[in-house]
Amino acid sequence: MNPTRRRFLVGLSALAVAPALAACGADSSPGAATDTGGSGAAGAGGAEEGAFPVTIAHKYGETELTAAPTRIVCVGLTEQDALLAVGLVPVGVTKWFGDAKGAIFPWATEALGDGALPQVLDSANGVEIEKIAALAPDLIIGQYAGVTEKEYALLSKLAPTVVQSGEYADYGMPWEEMATNIGAAVGRPAAMRTVVDGVKALVAEQAAAHPEFAGKTAACITPYEGLFVYGPEDPRSRMLTDLGFTFPEILQGDDGEFGVSLSAERTADLEQVDVAVWLDLNADKAVASVFGKTDTSKEGRFVDISDADGDYYVAHSWATPLSIPYVLERYVPQLAAAVDGDPDTEVPAA
Repeated sequence: MNPTRRRFLVGLSALAVAPALAACGADSSPGAATDTGGSGAAGAGGAEEGAFPVTIAHKYGETELTAAPTRIVCVGLTEQDALLAVGLVPVGVTKWFGDAKGAIFPWATEALGDGALPQVLDSANGVEIEKIAALAPDLIIGQYAGVTEKEYALLSKLAPTVVQSGEYADYGMPWEEMATNIGAAVGRPAAMRTVVDGVKALVAEQAAAHPEFAGKTAACITPYEGLFVYGPEDPRSRMLTDLGFTFPEILQGDDGEFGVSLSAERTADLEQVDVAVWLDLNADKAVASVFGKTDTSKEGRFVDISDADGDYYVAHSWATPLSIPYVLERYVPQLAAAVDGDPDTEVPAA
């Protein structure tokens, strides 16, 4: 039986909270805007000509927006990165995991500039309606989210609200579609298109540079109540397929677009996967023991990303226009080392 997506994400963050993040410079990201507004609210105005009015379809209908927002609250888990990429700073964001102040991580600090850190909300028990109301938002965004219909009804009374698409599993929208919706909602669609195109070009460049990825199967897995396999709609899996890998059908569940829970014994099925990308492999000794007996393990065809990897560990799960370039610099060399099947090829540290 699969956990609900929200329960899984909250449970995973509790199991794997990254340590205090080291104070280090952020890597620059293709297409990131430089106008950060310099305040806790989105920069006043700044909408592109003809950007409004705009109507955005989502899981619970449509939301019409008529003017550029100045106070944006993110009820999804990662939307702040897309906003920062086009020069806007939200007044509120939602905590997922990691200890970065304001939930602004090293890959996004350059885009933040001298902007004020947003207030951090906690969605462990659902969206915090009263705290959101106190922020006086004029736009509420939830794309990497599982906003319920009841929550949407409450939020939309506070401000125009754009939630996740109904065309995908909750938390399953492609990163570029989330970013595109955000760009449209804030009146900067062309600026966001430039950002998205730059990041997509970078991913395509990496895929072209590694033709050995094409046709190989790869899956992202974590020990969680046995074994949790991230499904083909999950951003982590989408990253692998964007780089040329294919999703292994043997790990596909009946309702596994977001992911599926398997028994620890099913770890043996990874024998038939070309590359296994683990999140916290050693968090469960029984799972690690079974995996250690597979050829996938013996031939070094795996990557293990854990909380010991700090910022990279968090970034790997975000899949945003700002985090993707940061991840690729570390991730691609690891995948290249794992896919060759030579146990003597050491997978580099992040």
